[in-house]
Amino acid sequence: MGINSDFGRSSFAAKTIPHKNSLDYVGETHVYRVKGPDGTFKIGESAQGVRVSDGASVRAEQQARRLTRETGDRFETDIRKTFPDKASARDYETRLIERFRRMYGDDTLPGNKTNR
Repeated sequence: MGINSDFGRSSFAAKTIPHKNSLDYVGETHVYRVKGPDGTFKIGESAQGVRVSDGASVRAEQQARRLTRETGDRFETDIRKTFPDKASARDYETRLIERFRRMYGDDTLPGNKTNR
């Protein structure tokens, strides 16, 4: 092994911040709801942040605009709860979806394909 034996093995990789999609991510993550003309369409979680102007979820608003364009119906969003990490938000999101479906039936939340 020469002087560059560690070349390619980055010690930097061990110190990097996890991607915001990773359950290991630590940082503000919120659970949001997208509501349409027939009630709640989707429950989701995002670490993309909120708009400075009104505090709305960046991700939820993207989805609401797309749904409005595709359907012609009006969709609104709200943030249900904010968490300090992705794992806590994901757990809350899953429990909220499961509770919602227990209360209103398995065919509700058409924007959520699974319980996550």
